[in-house]
Amino acid sequence: MRPRRAGRWGLLRGSELAVGYALVVLVIAIALHASPDHLQARFVQDTSSNLVNLRRFPLRVLLLSALVVPDVAGLLILVPLLVALTAATRWLGRGPTLVALVFGHVGATLFVASLLLAGVTNGRLDPSVARAPDVGVSYALAGVVGMLAARVPRRWRWAYVLTPTAGLGLVLLLAPDFTAVGHLTALAVGFGLGAVAARAAVPPAGTG
Repeated sequence: MRPRRAGRWGLLRGSELAVGYALVVLVIAIALHASPDHLQARFVQDTSSNLVNLRRFPLRVLLLSALVVPDVAGLLILVPLLVALTAATRWLGRGPTLVALVFGHVGATLFVASLLLAGVTNGRLDPSVARAPDVGVSYALAGVVGMLAARVPRRWRWAYVLTPTAGLGLVLLLAPDFTAVGHLTALAVGFGLGAVAARAAVPPAGTG
């Protein structure tokens, strides 16, 4: 009986961060869904990492925007999020996985914000984009997915790298917007973090 129990718990090994993050997102989404429409819109607007909020409350919106999925259908993203975060945690532990999650979300958000700011300043974009809602977990997911490329066996690595890159690139070509740019940015950040993590995990030559 004990080996079976250990096996069941083994399936959950490394999932604490993934489950905790997914539960927070799920609880917020359920609360939003149960709220009146005007309160939902207000909450999404207040937690959005748009230019106005980033200027006024940068740390708050960088955190909260990664916890909000504004519609129930969008919760499907929690499935790949659980898989990716668990795989990354089993490989590197909670700390480095959390770093990848944060860097993917924050890096992509700030890069997109800088593009939007430049566009508004130069008159190429309508000033209304400064208040456009921008929330979700997809940047964080893209960062972790990118980092996991370093964990894929070498013979499959190029396929793993090219598949999401080509997919996101196609989305950018067919429906160009700054969110697609953000996803590609987060993925690239993840690739870089994965390369660093893989190098750090290799013991120096000559060590036992």
